[in-house]
Amino acid sequence: MKVLLAGEGGQGVQLAGEILALAAFNEGKQACLIPNFGVEQRGGVSLAFVKIEEGSYPKFEKADVLGVFCDRAIERVKNYIAPGTKIIAGPAVTGEMVNDRNLPAKVWNILILGEIVKETGIVKKESLKKALEERLGEKFKKNPELREINFKALE
Repeated sequence: MKVLLAGEGGQGVQLAGEILALAAFNEGKQACLIPNFGVEQRGGVSLAFVKIEEGSYPKFEKADVLGVFCDRAIERVKNYIAPGTKIIAGPAVTGEMVNDRNLPAKVWNILILGEIVKETGIVKKESLKKALEERLGEKFKKNPELREINFKALE
């Protein structure tokens, strides 16, 4: 499966890509991540290409799944959309209110990951939780509330 995550710098696109690739790897799947970014620290578009399948070059021309974190990223990734591409748009794109779940914007990337897994079954939710714990474990130790918020976002 070819997953493309797209957003702006500071939205956690690369972190989301790392967590997804790590979850797949932990399940014994061949997985790779190609980050694509430049001046994102100043608000540029950031892309994470995650390929979870055997063989061939990891970058791809068309995505099976596209996770879009912001409106501005849509223009940048429109050439990666095929007729069957599943598009999962985050709250910054859809205007969805997530305040009822008490989720801050800093975990919307994890919210999108949870939606990707729910919609595709690409990895098990438990594998995603384990990868999240592996990647952010030190931060969680310092701030247990951060762990709770991230795991809530996955749900």
